[in-house]
Amino acid sequence: MGTTKNRMELSEAILALIEKKRIQTGDESLGADIEQIIVAGQFEDIEQEILENPGAIEPWLVRRRRIEN
Repeated sequence: MGTTKNRMELSEAILALIEKKRIQTGDESLGADIEQIIVAGQFEDIEQEILENPGAIEPWLVRRRRIEN
């Protein structure tokens, strides 16, 4: 859990910087690709952690399909 938490905190900081730059430049699309990669990575990390240790929610788990571009 520690590494996932650390990566999420880092991702949060990066996303905050992107948002700050968007506001400064007025460019809504600035960093959109990076933002998508970060969010997708966060979902993968969380998904992996849940699959490794599902606990009480195990009966309701459904693996998420990846959509490739």
